[in-house]
Amino acid sequence: MFLQTDSAIHLRAANLKQFVEGEQHVTRMYQYSVLILMQSGSLRFLENGVEIEVGEGEYYVQRAGMLQEGVQLATQPSYFYIEFSGGGYSDLAQGIPLRGKFSYQKLQPLLDAFLQSYSKHYANPFLLNSYMYRVFSELTEASSSYSNTLDFLTVIRRYITAEYSSNITVQGLAKQFGYHEDYLERMFRAQYGTSIYQYLISVRIEHAAWLIRNTRMKLSDVAASVGYRDQSAFYRAFERINGMSPKAYREQSNRK
Repeated sequence: MFLQTDSAIHLRAANLKQFVEGEQHVTRMYQYSVLILMQSGSLRFLENGVEIEVGEGEYYVQRAGMLQEGVQLATQPSYFYIEFSGGGYSDLAQGIPLRGKFSYQKLQPLLDAFLQSYSKHYANPFLLNSYMYRVFSELTEASSSYSNTLDFLTVIRRYITAEYSSNITVQGLAKQFGYHEDYLERMFRAQYGTSIYQYLISVRIEHAAWLIRNTRMKLSDVAASVGYRDQSAFYRAFERINGMSPKAYREQSNRK
C-alpha cells in the first residue's frame, strides 16, 4: 500500500511523543492520517485487528478511518508524528510505501525546525506545509531501498502460491531468502494483512476447493495433493475457511 501525493495533503498537527512507563497507544478510529517517525523504542498496536510494530529507525503511516487498538508495550517509545488530511492510498507502486526505514539523525535538523515553527501560533501555514512536504520528500528518497523489500515480499508470495503443496515453513523461507524469521513475518503481515502461515493455508484450501468441485479425487488424495499429510488438519482448515466439511462442500457442489 502506498500514500499517493498527487492530491493535496494538509497539515493538522505535528509534535514529539514520548511514552511513559505503562502507557500504550490509544484505542480510536481517527479521522486523520498520521505519519509516525520512530526515534527510539518500539511502538505496537492493532490496526483493524492486525498487529503493527514500528521500531527505531522505521516510519509508518496510519490511515484515516482505521480502528487502532493499544497493546502492552515492552519499551517506552519516542517518536515524531505528523497528522494530516488529504492524499490517497493505492496498491500501485507509486508514492510513498506506508512503512519503511529512514535515518532519524539525518531528518532531525528538519524535524527540529519544523517543530520550532509549529510551536509558534502565528506561523505561516504555507511554511509549515512546506516542512511536511520536505519530510515526505526525504521518505520518498529513503523508500527506494524499501521498495526492494516490497519486491522481495512479492517474490515470496509468488513462491508460496507456486509451491504450496511442498513443505513450506517460515524458518525455511527465512533461510532460503536470507532474512530473519521475525523480520520476514512482520514485513509480510504488514504488507498483506496476514501471516505467512495463514496465507499458505488459504492458498492450499483454495486449490483443494477447486479439486473437490471439478474432479472425483478422493478427499484423502485432495488433502495430500495440496500439501497436507495430516487429513484431520486438512479437514479443520477447510471447514474453518469454507464453513463446512470437504464432504459437505462436495455434496453441495454436486447439487449445484
